[in-house]
Amino acid sequence: MSAQSYDTFVLAFSDPAINSADPQRARVDGNSSFEIFDDSHVQTLSSNNGEGDIEGLLYVPDLLPSDLCFHMSTSYIPINVTRLSDLPATEYLYVAIAPWISARCALSYLAAAQGATAFMFYHPDNGSSTPPPVSDPSWDLGDGGRWKAQNKFPVYAIPGLEGAIIMQELAQYNGNSSNPLIQGILAYEQFDQSDYVRLYTSFGTDGSSNLPSLWAFLLIVLGIVIVLIGTTSFSMHFFQRRHRNALRRRVERGEVDLESLGIKRSTPVSQEEIDKLPTYIYTPSSDTPKETTANPPNHSSPASSDPLPSQTFYSQSSCTICLEDFIPNEDKVRSLPCHHIYHPQCIDTHLSSRSSRCPVCMAQVLPRKNEPITYAMVRAERRIRERERRERGEDADGQWSSNLRGRFESGRRVFSMPVPHVFSGSNNEHTRSQIEMDTVGGGARAASSPLRLPNLATLEMSGAQSEDPRLPPANGYPRRALILRQATRPRPGQSLEDEETERWARMPTWRRALGTIFPGFR
Repeated sequence: MSAQSYDTFVLAFSDPAINSADPQRARVDGNSSFEIFDDSHVQTLSSNNGEGDIEGLLYVPDLLPSDLCFHMSTSYIPINVTRLSDLPATEYLYVAIAPWISARCALSYLAAAQGATAFMFYHPDNGSSTPPPVSDPSWDLGDGGRWKAQNKFPVYAIPGLEGAIIMQELAQYNGNSSNPLIQGILAYEQFDQSDYVRLYTSFGTDGSSNLPSLWAFLLIVLGIVIVLIGTTSFSMHFFQRRHRNALRRRVERGEVDLESLGIKRSTPVSQEEIDKLPTYIYTPSSDTPKETTANPPNHSSPASSDPLPSQTFYSQSSCTICLEDFIPNEDKVRSLPCHHIYHPQCIDTHLSSRSSRCPVCMAQVLPRKNEPITYAMVRAERRIRERERRERGEDADGQWSSNLRGRFESGRRVFSMPVPHVFSGSNNEHTRSQIEMDTVGGGARAASSPLRLPNLATLEMSGAQSEDPRLPPANGYPRRALILRQATRPRPGQSLEDEETERWARMPTWRRALGTIFPGFR
């Protein structure tokens, strides 16, 4: 607490040990006793907030006779000065006073005054001016100010002249009724002769004593805010990480294709990687309709060094990109790691310009790697999945209907290549669910869908008008080339990944910092 004034006066009070039930106290009139009030010459050396009011009975702390300061103080402190033993042990507060003789003696007095409400120092120079501020070298105790934290009571300084006067009065108002001065005051105030008459001091403060408590309150509030921010940020990062890992596992299992959903940009395959995929001369299998018993070919070496097998791993009869049937023992086919086969010119264009996945099963052609998945992708995929559930007739409680659930439990869901945009008209917008592929027992079969692309091998390639109204007229242009061009054309527009990257780059610095701490606000 910072003091603006102090008031020292004579107080008569009953002995708490005798009259604790009905205590009496009275301030003795200053005209007939001692009184000093100063509201302009008090200096605050330490503003530690003591407990309760800054007031109490005035006394001089006791030093050990072995302490060097005990003998140094005898010239400044009267022998019969009021000590702590001269005051009642209960019911009252205490204020200590001592001369500032040296740094060592000041520390000794501070240590001896533990339990006091406040401490008053004065320079024994009989000066009447305001004591120097706490930054003055005369108040330096040589410990870097640690004494302020070690002593929990406030410490003040008063002029040297006033301190010397108070010290002399402490010797006058001490003892019991045998002291004529005390006896006269007790009789005048009609107190019992066993009661006390002592000096009492109170300090007037400017209210700054609330500052430490205010700072402590602010620090507590700041700590709570930091904990809440940290907890919120950790929770956001934790749950988003779980959602990202869950989506990554679904992508790795082939249950979700972020590229075909327009969420992630297509990853083209370099020509060097394409050349490593083996090519064979197509030889149909007459013994096994779905798979042959031959071991799958090794895809780790280029096609030029692989021996040409006698059969293909899958008994595909046509290329699912151009929809042309393979010519046995004549057409060259390229096999992907998933063992689906295509014309080299069809699949090479698809892999290099459109996607790095198999058009049929969406298996990754490139080696699997930990591709970054953002929470924006998680939200976009979740919205698409919820829309698909509504379209598929999801139950009100969020469960799949029994027929769809059994269908998906029988094998993992995979998607075929996107429908080529070769059909005109607003009624020809088809969803991916209309051309789904289901994996059943290791083979692939096309699920029932409203749209089935015709096999162009069964159509005339002369450019005549097709009976299917969904296919445009050839007008002399080879249908195979038309479908191949449309199927391998890069998707228009940007993916969600590209949009998110550009949006993040345009954000101001403070917005990016906020999005880093709270990823949910990105």
